[in-house]
Amino acid sequence: MRPETQKIQPLYGSAFHCIGTECEDSCCHGMSVLVDKKTYEGYQAFPEEKLGALVKQYVSILPVGATESLYAKIQPDASGRCPFLSAERLCGVQKEYGSELLSATCSTYPRALSSVEDELEVSLYLSCPQAARQLLLDADSTRAVGDASSGHFRMDQFSRLTSGDGPIHKPTRFFWEVRDLVVAMIQDRGRPLWQRVFLLGMLSKRLNELVSAQEDDAMPEILSSYWEIVKSGALRDKLEKVPAQPAVQLDVVLRLIDQRIRAGSCGQRFLECFDEFLQGIGYSAGSTSASDALHYVEAERKYCAPFFATHPHVLENYLLNYVYRTLFPFGREASAHITPQGIFDEYMLMVTQYALVYGLLVGMAGHAREAFGEEHVVRLVQSFSKTVEHSPSYLKEINQLIASRGLGDPEGIATLLRFPV
Repeated sequence: MRPETQKIQPLYGSAFHCIGTECEDSCCHGMSVLVDKKTYEGYQAFPEEKLGALVKQYVSILPVGATESLYAKIQPDASGRCPFLSAERLCGVQKEYGSELLSATCSTYPRALSSVEDELEVSLYLSCPQAARQLLLDADSTRAVGDASSGHFRMDQFSRLTSGDGPIHKPTRFFWEVRDLVVAMIQDRGRPLWQRVFLLGMLSKRLNELVSAQEDDAMPEILSSYWEIVKSGALRDKLEKVPAQPAVQLDVVLRLIDQRIRAGSCGQRFLECFDEFLQGIGYSAGSTSASDALHYVEAERKYCAPFFATHPHVLENYLLNYVYRTLFPFGREASAHITPQGIFDEYMLMVTQYALVYGLLVGMAGHAREAFGEEHVVRLVQSFSKTVEHSPSYLKEINQLIASRGLGDPEGIATLLRFPV
């Protein structure tokens, strides 16, 4: 028997406060901003001498697929900054006209707004350094409650839980029951985190196999069986016998990050993290894949794993925020950063990003050694999020590469996650 379902609704993003000019990596640098139609029309009224000239030069209607909420785009200037950013690193639009004239993106970021059954949820995009710091380092951050009706940010633009009625069926009427179980699985410290993430994959695979509303009748039994796994600790010993393949894992990390860097538009902060990763695994023109893998495993065992053993909430909070932000495992509609896909594909996108984040942290730990700590984690997660999560084209490529390597099955998932003990 499974426990009574909790209706878990995150509002912690509402408690976020921007630190303005103290921020080490401004959101106004390196990111294109999508603008809703209401904001675009408001910008057209700006006088030439009061930002109007910048509007004409840098703000344009999307060439294809423009909608009310995703209507236009603010193009960065030659330096990669928002053209409205002042010399004091403050928003020129807000300074000149007030927060009412901000686009929905600028008003809400880094908050991620989603509507589930007409109720608003507010999580965070971790591409903001302060959001990453607030979310990752506080053990109770995902339980914080902010006021989503405070008026401090716009609430008229948000993503919605996918209907599940299209060509890809999803049992969304069990949303709350599934979320309750997913959160419990992530927080189950009775087993190592890699096993929790692996079991999320097996649950996602099973849910993905329900291809019609008629088959949804099996949901209570499926959920009960996974609740039993959580409560009993079943499969832990069996999963511990799964062999680790760090060389394959490392190759995936290197190939996927190389693919993203080759595409361009990677921030300097992320490139610095990647360079530390390469140094941490001893990667060089003369190194071999075998020696790189040995250094990779040693860095994980000596420096990375011990840190997360004493800070278990950090990666749990990362995963929980991902679940809330993306409405995992069902997915969102009305978002610029989403491609409709099946439940298992939603999982593969999550697990691959998690594996990349952890793999990169392993190399950075190998570089920093005993000095590896919270700020390394914040710097990597934030710059990774800015480089990857805001690149819809790259997100599509991630699952394609994983599938091409034959890693989209239980054995492949274990390969992405498992380190030698």
